[in-house]
Formats: sequence, C-alpha cells, structure tokens
Amino acid sequence: MTPNRQGALSRLLLLACAGAGLLMPSLSSAQDYPKRPITAVVPVAAGGAFDALARAWADYLTKSMGTAVVVDNKTGANGSVAATYVAKQPADGYTLLFGSTSNMSLNPFSYKSLTYNPTRDFDPVLMLGSSSQVLVAHPGSGIKSLDDLVRLAKAKPGTINFGSAGKGNSTHLYVEFVAQHFGLDLVHVPYRGAAPALMGVMAGETQFMSDAIVTASTQAKQGKVIPLAIIGAKRSPALPEVPTILELGVKDFPIGGWYGVMAPKGTPKAVIDRLNAETRKFWADPGVQAHMAKMYIEPMETSGPDAVSRMMQREAAVWGPIIKRLDIQNE
Repeated sequence: MTPNRQGALSRLLLLACAGAGLLMPSLSSAQDYPKRPITAVVPVAAGGAFDALARAWADYLTKSMGTAVVVDNKTGANGSVAATYVAKQPADGYTLLFGSTSNMSLNPFSYKSLTYNPTRDFDPVLMLGSSSQVLVAHPGSGIKSLDDLVRLAKAKPGTINFGSAGKGNSTHLYVEFVAQHFGLDLVHVPYRGAAPALMGVMAGETQFMSDAIVTASTQAKQGKVIPLAIIGAKRSPALPEVPTILELGVKDFPIGGWYGVMAPKGTPKAVIDRLNAETRKFWADPGVQAHMAKMYIEPMETSGPDAVSRMMQREAAVWGPIIKRLDIQNE
C-alpha cells in the first residue's frame, strides 16, 4: 500500500473513531436515563383533570424510576406558552411537555403567528389517557336537553351565550361544531380557563358550555348545572343517564379528548422507549386504575409515538378546515 493510501486510511479510521466517540456519550446517557430530575411541563393551571393526570403520572414515575418527576404548570395562550418553552429545551428527555388536542392539533390553525411547530419541534412520546367532555347548561336557562338548546337558539338567534376556556380551545370548538351542525347563531364568551367558564355557567353569566366530565359532572350531581350531552364515543359512568352527542344525531362529530407526552425534537429513542415502558406499568397498577376511574380518565387503546402522530394528523384534517371556515384567529 502506498504512503498516500495508508495516510488516507489512517485519517478515515481516526474520523470513524472520533464519530463513535461522539455517539457513545449520547447512547450511554440514554441507557442510563434518568440520572437527574425530570420536569413535566403542563399547559394548564393546577387543578382539573389534565393537571391531576399529569401529577398522578409524575408521582408514579418518581417512585418507579427512582428520580423525581416534577410538574411545572406554565399556562397561557391555549398551551402555547408551555409548548414554546419545551421546544427550546435540550432533547435529552429531562424536559417533557403534556400535549393535547388544543396545543398539538388546534393551535396551528387558530393562531396567526405560532411560536412553535408541533411536528417540527417535537417528538411524540406517548398517549397517556383520554377523557370526555359534557355540554352543561345553567338551571335557569330553560335548557334541559340538546333539543331544548337547538329549539331556543333557533327561536332567538344571536341571544344564547356559551362560555369556554378560551378562543380556539377544544371547549370552544366543540360547541362551534354543534352550532354549525344545527345551523345555530350563538354568542361565544371566552374565559381565562375552564374553571372560571364553568363558574360563569353556574352564575348565569352564560347559558351553557362544554367542559371536562370530571368537573362538570360534580356540579351536575349537585344540581348546579344541567347535563345535556356527552361529547364522547360512549356514555360516561359519571352521568350514565346522559346520551352521547352521537346518539343525538350528530354522527360526524370528531371525537377527541386525549392527553399525551411530547419531547423536544431529537430525543433519543431509548429515552422514549423507557417512558413508554414506565407508562405501561403505570396503567397496569390497580391503585392507578382506581384513581383514574374516579376522574373518568381511560388509557388509550394504542399509546406509543405512532398513535400520537396519527391522532394529530387526523385532528388536523378535521379541525383545520372547520377553524378556517369559522375564521377563528388568535394573535
């Protein structure tokens, strides 16, 4: 072999060794994961089903993984504040985002200028659970069923108000879909979160809203709101006598209501696999199952990264045209 060829081969070997050296720390860190506390960023305020699920998951993983998993509530802009923050963090599995229909599927269509991109900036990790919403009305509104709502709204167009957790939020768009289906002219009153919106219905500030089953059912059982229809594929054990929106004839309703975990783009597969393995143990735990049943949260039938991607694609295909048609735009 000539000296030139020997030199070239030596340089190639050095480059290969250097490349392997660069890869080894990454592979090693993924295999040793986690070695320090993990932060799970939740885009809603403390309290409510979404936050409670995140905290239950974090508590379980803290015990099962032997490293603290800390919940950090970063609210604002329909989940955009939390998503933007996590998108800028290192892709090492130590900062995770709790995602949902709102911040992963709806925001790209409802915000004029979004400071993150769900598919470009994140790797899907897992589907954690699903939950239904329920349409509820103020007891003094005269609305005791979906038929009542439709009849009253058509008799008095532009006079029936509904609250939501914010413009472009799922609690807003679910009602807009119902309005579009039945040809209703309703007035939207956005609040700064689901809790104040539900209080608005109870106080009679608005006539009705769509809210998470875990919170709205409690108020319904106390007679503070009237349940009209379950926004879900099946009836809820929380309100078994209340029909689903599908039973009431809205056959094309895009049922959603998922909670998942996202990581900054480029997170090692070994880290994602570990989080999925721990989550399977989470849902297999009888204590967890009992706790989740009290919040009416169920595991997803398919839960890995591909399931998250498919859900986001399906929701974007359904809700994108609806948001554009309704001209829903946030700054």
